[in-house]
Amino acid sequence: MQETDSTTVTANGTAAERHNGRDTPLVSYIIATYNRVDSLVDAVESALDQRYRPIEVVVVSNSTDRTREDKLFSDGGRLDRHDVQYYHFAERMGAPGAKNAAIERASGDIIVQMDDDAVLADDTATDEVLRLFDSYDDVGILAFQSLDYYSGDVKVDETPDPPEFHIEPDEQFRTTSFIGMGTAFRREVFEKAGLYPDNFVYGFEEMDLSIRVLDAGYDILYTPSVAVYHKKTPEGRLSDKETKERLVENRINIAVRNLPWRYVLFTTVIYSVYVVLLTRSLSSLVNVFRRLYEKRDRLRAERNVVDRETIKRIKSSQTMLFLWWYGPHPKRILGRNGNLGRLKWEL
Repeated sequence: MQETDSTTVTANGTAAERHNGRDTPLVSYIIATYNRVDSLVDAVESALDQRYRPIEVVVVSNSTDRTREDKLFSDGGRLDRHDVQYYHFAERMGAPGAKNAAIERASGDIIVQMDDDAVLADDTATDEVLRLFDSYDDVGILAFQSLDYYSGDVKVDETPDPPEFHIEPDEQFRTTSFIGMGTAFRREVFEKAGLYPDNFVYGFEEMDLSIRVLDAGYDILYTPSVAVYHKKTPEGRLSDKETKERLVENRINIAVRNLPWRYVLFTTVIYSVYVVLLTRSLSSLVNVFRRLYEKRDRLRAERNVVDRETIKRIKSSQTMLFLWWYGPHPKRILGRNGNLGRLKWEL
């Protein structure tokens, strides 16, 4: 290993350096991690177990206890591999910032993002990712199916909304967002739409990026033929109350950054009521508005309203835009096949 600034990186040469012009594209697996060393091992090894080559695995860590992590990636460690890069940043970055750091350090034409508590369901996932991208030129993002690590059941709460209410999670469909436990991207998506919003501490950074990717002209394909088993471990997560506050805050952030002011107004009013009902605390509303006020200048600077056609496109799929409100279509909560559990919110 070598130390560079606050970063630790394996130094055996990257997969990109060894690629040498082969006609098979380099695929970069990126994993952001925070205090989940046991789950991290499983995640990295499931990527390394892929049949496809060439690949590289880029791990970005914000973990506070580095002892076991460093041992894993140091010379002779279990994950001391020529195709693995490990970076540690002492400064807390949050999940979006850590993902951005990994994307910037990845060299592949295809980037596969995994949560640090997820494992790929089979060793041919990379081949299927490449097949799908070859088959759908207009698709910029593949959203993987999420399976419960312990039961094997499909995690409906981690399945993007389909364009038609009758479509089941075992069917492939085009959608308007993805959930980040397992996702593949064309590198050009980030070049055209930008990276994750790094001022989102927790939650919904994927939805913000989704809107911008759609605005850049790409589609998002939910594909159950590629799946991950997701443990959803509690380590490294925020407290329940702060989680709910951050999720509401980021819903408003998304509207401010991407949508016309009428959406910002209605979204803010609706979610202001919602956070009080959700947490049963007026202090949560105060916390949300305090944080929004503190970053008001940055939000204004980052504001870039998407095209009117993009809004029509999202609305036509009955997913996250309804009238002047940003959020799930009411039928997904109250309709014949609605799910009242969405009102509890840890989606």
